[in-house]
Amino acid sequence: MKRPQVLKQLMEYFEKKGKVLSIDEYKAANDTPMRFMVAKRAFGSWARMQQMLKTAGFNEAGIGKTTPSTMDKPKAKPAPKKAEKKGK
Repeated sequence: MKRPQVLKQLMEYFEKKGKVLSIDEYKAANDTPMRFMVAKRAFGSWARMQQMLKTAGFNEAGIGKTTPSTMDKPKAKPAPKKAEKKGK
């Protein structure tokens, strides 16, 4: 799995739980969306995953996303139209 997919699934799971679980809490839970090693491997460490959750806008107060998600690709703005030049 790629990092954005893993982050999205974990964010949804932690929103359901109302907080970001610690390593021990995550390992002990029976309803996790993926195994611990799969989640950790995508980021290299649990702490880096937690940091990316904050960057993506996850609020630990249980509110969920507070800022636009970095997971969603921004829409491209249309190119500005060139002004027409009048002939001589």
